[in-house]
Amino acid sequence: MVQVRQARERLGGKFRAQADLLQMLEQNLQEMRDEQERMVLEAERQFEAREKLRLPSSPVPLEAVLAAVRNLLTPTLPLQVLNQLTEEANRMGVRAAAFEVRGKSAWVASAHGFEPPLTEKALRSLVVPLTVDSPFREVFEIGRPFLGNSEGLKKNANLLNRLKPDSRDSILLLPVHSAGAVSAILYADSGGSGASLPEDALKLLAEFAGARLEHLMALSVRTAAAVRKESAGGARPEFTPSQESPGR
Repeated sequence: MVQVRQARERLGGKFRAQADLLQMLEQNLQEMRDEQERMVLEAERQFEAREKLRLPSSPVPLEAVLAAVRNLLTPTLPLQVLNQLTEEANRMGVRAAAFEVRGKSAWVASAHGFEPPLTEKALRSLVVPLTVDSPFREVFEIGRPFLGNSEGLKKNANLLNRLKPDSRDSILLLPVHSAGAVSAILYADSGGSGASLPEDALKLLAEFAGARLEHLMALSVRTAAAVRKESAGGARPEFTPSQESPGR
């Protein structure tokens, strides 16, 4: 019968589209595993190279850096990446906040190490304009790190009032690059200790957080395209009796 044949064709098309989608998802998972292994090896190589230069930075054991990089490769959503970034930075002895760039402003998305902890309301209201001449603007537009203290951030009064860095604190702002642009900015300070910051380790964390964000973005685009293709393949009109062949 025509109805049975057309129903089989529709089901066959849906099954083929779903099989293609599953195959693509499996391929994505394998790529994520391969990427994780590659990025951990790259982190080890970069950190060892920087250690040989003996740059003036508070030392962080190589194993701790590699563990942080591995943890950065586990999130599956951009916000989770930024949250993991500040958590790993805090484990290295700093207070950290990650600002997500949205248009011409940077909105804090995650923070760790602040006492008392920043409330959800405080997080939502902490916005840094990127149109004001300040270190945040330079980090965003030039993509170059800033190392200084609260005096250098005096034009970002909103941030200083909320994060309250000590005048002795070293403050580091790092760009998080993804898709050819600065998509986030990592803030780190020494939490009133006056100690030097682990610049090299934090730079590596910011670098690999950006790589993770870029990879997730690429996977999202590919998955969305596959889902649209699958949906289009299953969007054929249902059979009605008026569509039967006259010669039935």
